[in-house]
Amino acid sequence: GSQRAQRCCYLAHWRSDLPAMPPRVPAALRSSQQSRSQNKSRTEVSKKQAAGQGGAWNSAKSDSVAMFDDLANDAIVTDIPTPEWLVLVLAVTRYSELRDWVVKEREERSKDTYQNPHAELFYLVSSIWFESGIAVLIVLNCVLIGVDASWPDDSASTIFSNLEHVFVFLFFGEWCMRVRAYGLVWVFEKGNAADTFLVFGTGVIPKWIFEPLGSDVGSLRILTVLRALRLARIVRVVRLLPQAKELWMLIQGLLQSFRPLLWTSVIGTMILYIFGVAGTELIGRSEMMSEDEYAQELFGDPLRSMFTLFQVMTLDAWGDSIARPMMAKEWGLCLFFVFFIMVGVFVFWNLITAIIVENAMSIASDDMLQQANEAAVKKKAELKALADVFLEIDADGSGELSRKEFFGALQVPKVVQRLEAMGIRLTEMEDIWEVLNDGDGSLTIKEFTDGLRRMNGTAKARDLSEIIQRLRISSLHHTNLVAQVGRFNQSLSALENDVRRMQDDTGEVVSVFREMFHRLQAHIDREEGEDRITTKMRAAKREFDSEADKADFDDDSPDEDSSPI
Repeated sequence: GSQRAQRCCYLAHWRSDLPAMPPRVPAALRSSQQSRSQNKSRTEVSKKQAAGQGGAWNSAKSDSVAMFDDLANDAIVTDIPTPEWLVLVLAVTRYSELRDWVVKEREERSKDTYQNPHAELFYLVSSIWFESGIAVLIVLNCVLIGVDASWPDDSASTIFSNLEHVFVFLFFGEWCMRVRAYGLVWVFEKGNAADTFLVFGTGVIPKWIFEPLGSDVGSLRILTVLRALRLARIVRVVRLLPQAKELWMLIQGLLQSFRPLLWTSVIGTMILYIFGVAGTELIGRSEMMSEDEYAQELFGDPLRSMFTLFQVMTLDAWGDSIARPMMAKEWGLCLFFVFFIMVGVFVFWNLITAIIVENAMSIASDDMLQQANEAAVKKKAELKALADVFLEIDADGSGELSRKEFFGALQVPKVVQRLEAMGIRLTEMEDIWEVLNDGDGSLTIKEFTDGLRRMNGTAKARDLSEIIQRLRISSLHHTNLVAQVGRFNQSLSALENDVRRMQDDTGEVVSVFREMFHRLQAHIDREEGEDRITTKMRAAKREFDSEADKADFDDDSPDEDSSPI
């Protein structure tokens, strides 16, 4: 039933007043019954919990929740048949096919795995610089329209027409770039559809179609000033910048004040009507004012009275031109004017101011909440994309990336494409590894995702506080290392002193050993000299003895036992 052109009206009833279900139960009602049963079970559980806790407040709260669940879920969905002419129109125009295609295309582009075929053009038209350039063109075009309107004659009409062709060409080129970057589905969003109407309705069609055909486009020239409304798009882009926060709040306040302005007009009209009728009776139809033309001009009928009181409500010369001339003839009218000013100015205008201020505060709060939600969604998408990259790189599925896996993934085209889509260049991967690695030679998924997300984005207060904390820890480690180095320096100085003393002692020992060597060498030389002398004396004695024996033998001495002298 949701795929057909149907109308559903929801009639809230109490459970006891529900009529019998029709034989054909729509899908929406079946889901309503299922959700009602689930809510009923949850309500019973909450009641039991409240009874177990013994709290009357919790029990009453559970009963209120049950009542509102019944009111929200106990509904009859009535199918209203689609008129045949509407079915024929939808079939001829193929509206349903177009709607299904738009939904399908949006779902396809919202997937994380979607790769934009025109990624470079997408980043170009999404940049703040491109939006700022288009905003400058819009402002220049508005200035040109004003100069053309204030030109005294038609002497420069050809120049203005040619410049208008240039601006139409630039705006049409911008529209084509956006359609190519975002796809044709971009046109079917409300803001973009209005932008398309401004490009074609105020530029392409009048200048490039009607004007060459000779049609009079003078009445359409007034629509060209509507191009200034396209500046609202640039405000939405720069609203995240702190410098444009006040501008965004002003524009949002202006847009959101239309509904309060409507009800203000209703209440103001009621006040003016009531006091206008009273003023007509008190002033316009009084006997003293019946012949006064000035009084009849101001309070002759209710419409004149309402307009006069509106001037009094604005406090525009009301005393001298309205109140005092009437009070000069009847002083009691001062009470009427004072009471009207108290109601219409002091109360009504101040209430309007309070409502507008409250609306502005609500807009600021909602904008901050929206920015927080957008930041959370963006962070979630970035973490998911980085987690997918991590899983692509983690070849062994260990949950940690080694240096080999980290740099080996640079050869995978899919990983390279995802890194480039996040603004990470391959030439930075070496530095990124050194920054992310904490010294253990591997990266966990938390270190990988958090590190790359912080490097790809701007520094936040949380990141700065974490960096400050890490710097404090590093400073503490540095202080400890300096103290250890100082202690090592003292130990090395003591060792140097000991080595120096050992060197001195060793030098003295070497000197002693050298002197001992010299003395021993001298003693050895002396002993060797004495030994040589003794050897020579013994050799001489043996030689002498041998000659003496030979002489004795030659002399044939009779006494053989005699000893030689």
